[in-house]
Amino acid sequence: MSDCIPFAAGKSALATLYQHYRFVIDGPGLIKSGCARFSSSLFEIPRTFRFGQIILCTPKLIEELKNTPSAVASPEPWIDQLLQISHVMPGYFPKGGGWPAIAKTTPGLIRGTVYKQLDRYMPSMNEAILSQFRTLEFKNGECAVNCFDFAYSIVARSGSFALVGERLSQNEEYLKAVKEHILGMIMTTRVQFLVPDCLKRYIGGFVSRLATLGTRWDMHASRKILLKHFNARAAEYHDEMGTGFVPDDQGASTESADKPVEIFRWLYESSVLRQRWSYSEVIGEMLLLQFAFIYTTGYALYGALAELARRPEYIAPLRDEIEALFSDGATVSACNRMTLLDSFLKECQRLHPPAAVSAHRVCVKPLELSNGITLQRGTHVGVPSAAIQRSSTHYANPESFDGFRFAKRAAAGTQNTGLVDLSPGYLVFGMGVHACPGRWMAGALMKVVFAHLLVNYDILMPGGASGSLTGSLSFEEFYVPNFVLRIVLREREK
Repeated sequence: MSDCIPFAAGKSALATLYQHYRFVIDGPGLIKSGCARFSSSLFEIPRTFRFGQIILCTPKLIEELKNTPSAVASPEPWIDQLLQISHVMPGYFPKGGGWPAIAKTTPGLIRGTVYKQLDRYMPSMNEAILSQFRTLEFKNGECAVNCFDFAYSIVARSGSFALVGERLSQNEEYLKAVKEHILGMIMTTRVQFLVPDCLKRYIGGFVSRLATLGTRWDMHASRKILLKHFNARAAEYHDEMGTGFVPDDQGASTESADKPVEIFRWLYESSVLRQRWSYSEVIGEMLLLQFAFIYTTGYALYGALAELARRPEYIAPLRDEIEALFSDGATVSACNRMTLLDSFLKECQRLHPPAAVSAHRVCVKPLELSNGITLQRGTHVGVPSAAIQRSSTHYANPESFDGFRFAKRAAAGTQNTGLVDLSPGYLVFGMGVHACPGRWMAGALMKVVFAHLLVNYDILMPGGASGSLTGSLSFEEFYVPNFVLRIVLREREK
């Protein structure tokens, strides 16, 4: 990599040390300042105990990265390092084999089932959401809930039905373990990042166990519970394999044209029938899928609920739209026609992404950029999505919240204004062929939650407090939710 690439805050020894420290406690702030200084080029972030994280700032360079083939710049090594799989999930994937083949297959399965057959998932997803609402306890017509935990629990329950089936999505022990395991993985992987690579082979496993030991997010304790339920479910699959369920490459089967595909079942039976993967690889992929879908969607729903609670002026127009379109129940068609709600959710995502950087790639071959700089093999490359989504280049009054911003754009004929649409100014879901394959389900899930919420309740901040959506610290490029933020649900008078 060329020495001409600047650091976000200078390359002196003191400045470099400062950036190592600041990236740990306020990565988004460091990235924002780098974007302000180098908006017409690129810069480097000195990640903790390592170098080589390049941030591309210009539309031209970002478009080049988007169009770069995976054989040159791939997201797979980044995901491997981001999640510290060999240390956090030892034994689940082949050693030294690169990114596991099963992980290359799953995005296509999700696009072929969850996207194309979303209508088949809606009834179960709707019931899972209603089940979570039924756990609420009201006193004098009001219920105060922890905003993040409420959103996270809804997504854990409604997302689990697609992964492991309707029965397990109602199992409280399983759901508790899912939530604790994901948060435990986040904590463990972040602590692992603080360990120099040269020491990971010696103390990585010890650090993984120590990171959450004794906490309510004990990753290893919750994983044992998940494995118990996975093994029991796999035994049921094995017993049922003679009943006619034969999954094809898109997850379809001859069992039922209306029954949604259960991801775990498809993975398990494909591994047994076609011997594509080992059982441990199937379990490893399930743990990764839980992490990828449930936390990110939970964070998005959390941000949208908090914004609605502190902006009650949006309740009436959103409620009117929902009541006009939701009379026939939770359907993909109804969700697709909720243009105001779609716009509101997208504006929340624009201002409250889970991380300051997206579209991560790692150069597996040297990558020559149009500005003459060549990024060497092993270089990490990313896009400053949070800064871009608050840029006046793409948005008028970018720091202001306008819940119907994208509905107005759509009415004016602007393209790619939908929640799941990709565009240069909206990068929450990534870009190009590696964009999030589950974003259609995430969008439908959030709309169904808002539909039931607004039909039955008013939502507000306790005491009229504004409430910050992020905690006092971030961690590296990730925003940490405000875990103590509470909202109030008040039963509507009908």
